Amino acid sequence: MNTNWRPEVGTTGMVSEEDKCRLFSEPNHDSMEFYSPLYPNDYPKDTECILRLEAAYGYVIRIDFRDYFDMEPSEKCEFDFLEVRDGAHGYSDLKGRYCGHDFPPIITSKDSHLWLRFTSDETIEYKGFKAVYQYIENTALDRPEIGPCQFEVSGVQGLITHTNITQSRLNYSINYSYPVDCTWVIRVKPGEKIYMFFEMFQLAEPNECDNNYVDIFGKETDLRNRIKHYCGSVADPFITSSNLMHFRFFAVTRALKSEFRAWFTAFRDRMQEGDDENKQCTEEEYDCDDATCIHHSLKCNEIKNCRHEYDEEGCDLGNKTKFNIQSEHIIIILTLGCGLLGGMCFAMCFNCIRKLIRDGRQIHENIRRSREQLEERSQRSQSMSITSSPQAAHRPTMNETGPWYISDAKTNGHPCIRPESESESEVDEDEDEEEIDDMEESCVEMRDCECQTRDSLLTQRDSGQTQLPMTPPPPPPPNRRPPGLPPLSPGPPPSVPTPPPPPGSHYGRTPAGPSGPPSDHYGTYRRSPVPRHNDHYEVDDQSDDPYSQRYRAEAVIEMRERGPYEPTKSPKTTPDVLATH
Repeated sequence: MNTNWRPEVGTTGMVSEEDKCRLFSEPNHDSMEFYSPLYPNDYPKDTECILRLEAAYGYVIRIDFRDYFDMEPSEKCEFDFLEVRDGAHGYSDLKGRYCGHDFPPIITSKDSHLWLRFTSDETIEYKGFKAVYQYIENTALDRPEIGPCQFEVSGVQGLITHTNITQSRLNYSINYSYPVDCTWVIRVKPGEKIYMFFEMFQLAEPNECDNNYVDIFGKETDLRNRIKHYCGSVADPFITSSNLMHFRFFAVTRALKSEFRAWFTAFRDRMQEGDDENKQCTEEEYDCDDATCIHHSLKCNEIKNCRHEYDEEGCDLGNKTKFNIQSEHIIIILTLGCGLLGGMCFAMCFNCIRKLIRDGRQIHENIRRSREQLEERSQRSQSMSITSSPQAAHRPTMNETGPWYISDAKTNGHPCIRPESESESEVDEDEDEEEIDDMEESCVEMRDCECQTRDSLLTQRDSGQTQLPMTPPPPPPPNRRPPGLPPLSPGPPPSVPTPPPPPGSHYGRTPAGPSGPPSDHYGTYRRSPVPRHNDHYEVDDQSDDPYSQRYRAEAVIEMRERGPYEPTKSPKTTPDVLATH
């Protein structure tokens, strides 16, 4: 390059983009210098230029700035700046971004490539800079040379896969712990765009974006032109805005087992403003029914070239995608289907077994309740048969002359028939009924008595008298006299010896106070000055007739306890006691 070349500026002051960047993008290899655009004049506004420096293998590149460095200053160099990256692409590691009036430090590459970019905005212009570069041998390099991993691809359709990387490069990465960094450059016809989708995408270390990833760039490989960045487990399809695309795959040594398969298709937009010829697809094209056209040879080729897969619809069975049971998607679908089917079968069996168990428990519960009801009915019928007999029921009967009350000779208030114990209730019913019949045959009816003999009670059943509920007898009339006595005569009553009072405070009599005479077995009693009207056997004194005084006699009869079954029919075993009013 001629160092004395300067761009000629016309009267209009217009300079082509190529002329603007020539001094920066095309360095002087003789003097090994490069300059800011339009050097030594001020650099132009709104300009972007790219410079790639490359040395021989085993050498590094060093850059030193001379004379002056004058660019628009800013805090983060966001207006006018010089960007330097350590590598051959715009995605290489960033060395630094420089602006202002201070000289940048000396820049040395790690390998044999440097990538530089000059950028200016639409405002202020400055003088720029001058830089000198040189190649220095890298004595610390201990690995042999290997060419760049780059592939050129073109056509209406193509496949990009990890198998394009040679085994020798993989072995080189393993032996020298050097990462694999490969780039595919895809070019299609001018006016066309690129549609790409991934048929398979599986990184060895997903979500580890520093170890393995895939980057998609447009015309340039700098980060501003990056379209997609994949470092997870899913890769979505995409469309470029131009006919040039860069596909980059990066993986460190431990992530070399990453796998991917990506198909690209060249297509043309069917509708473009101001171009009537492009509104319809030609005979050599297939309409994807989404405002795009692809080459007609891509229809029914078992590849989804259209975004909505319309190019594979209506194809013959032989041209359709064959069922591959070893496919990852098929294996996932079969696994999920078998899992769902197994879960449904298990749920059905579990529900059936649980229902059978619940029904069995319900049946056992019903049987248990039925048994309990039968036992209750049996006990109820047995108790009713027992209570209906004279042995358990306190039932007074009616005869021709009036009511009479059966009293227990032993307990003074209970039936004269001795009640059976719990152990006796378990005796056979036939024997109990026979004893009851024998006892009732000997029952007799008596009048004006409170307690009858056992033999008289046992003859009650044959009399056919109606049984009434057990109630105490009504009080006797006040002027009633015992049978056999003469009627009362006027005058003072004859003196009659006073019988001993009954024990306790029965029939309206109260015990003597502490000042009374000493009491015997029955204690000392006195007449109560106020009659007790709630006593059925207490009557008021209407005369001085000693026979008008009414007393009650009591007899305490002690009987030995009855054995399990001892039928007693003789009247000699139980004395007859008659209590008269």
